[in-house]
Amino acid sequence: MKVNARPCLPLSRACGTASAAATPGVTMRPSILPTIAVLLSLGACATPRVGSNATALRDPYEATNRRVYALNRNLDKYALKPAAQAYRTVVPQVARRGVSNALNNIDEPVSFINAVLQGKIKQAFRTVDRFLLNTTLGVGGLGDVATDLGRPEEVEDFGQTLAVWGVKSGPYLMLPLLGPSTFRDLGGFGVDFITDPVTYARDATLNPTFVESGAQFALETIDLRSKLIDAGADGVLTGSLDEYATVRSAYLQRRQSDIYDGMLPDEDEEAPVEDAPLAPGATPPAAATTPEPPKP
Repeated sequence: MKVNARPCLPLSRACGTASAAATPGVTMRPSILPTIAVLLSLGACATPRVGSNATALRDPYEATNRRVYALNRNLDKYALKPAAQAYRTVVPQVARRGVSNALNNIDEPVSFINAVLQGKIKQAFRTVDRFLLNTTLGVGGLGDVATDLGRPEEVEDFGQTLAVWGVKSGPYLMLPLLGPSTFRDLGGFGVDFITDPVTYARDATLNPTFVESGAQFALETIDLRSKLIDAGADGVLTGSLDEYATVRSAYLQRRQSDIYDGMLPDEDEEAPVEDAPLAPGATPPAAATTPEPPKP
């Protein structure tokens, strides 16, 4: 599914629009800087539900998670944001857009694999179509020709695939450097990383060094942070009484929206609380009925 998103999500799908961008050109997955990415979700969505009993029950490691969140915020303040600001100063906007398009394009094979695994065969073919169009007519993905031709990006990841297969999310986690996740999404990130065909093709043809691979990740990170500056994400949390709870709520809502392809249950229904450990002394909420994720 797409948060355009390669995640009202870590964007627009939590607002009920599958495969559409809350902010043009912003695409992300939960695998890359979701701590920052989720800020854009907050900026693009209506006020998220913060501090609900259902959400709290999914965060049994809250004390540790909050400490990690503070670490990640300091990393952004003193390293990531300054680097992104320098990048914006040196690189013209048109060049930054081309870099973003190319980085999004090399993620398409992962979406293709997961669309197939979820049984979304038509979507898988659309993803191949996008990849070929942007790689050829878009000159290596620098131009997003496919979107201009009415073929929007539809991002899938293995965390979503596991959800479609019935795997429960497990507890909420705040990971150092990587940010918000769940047990299921963390496992999905690992599978996506080791099965990405572009990685193997690049390694076989270019034989990049560790430094070169690290440089690519750094570019992806700075590119995303730059786009979040464009989106005005830095001011989103200023008025929040509890930044951590706000980010947690937005992340969980976004991932729920990703799984349902944006077709969420009614807003007055609580998102399902999956089989996560209960917080000490917590009382389980009443069971709620939610529709099954959409079939292909």
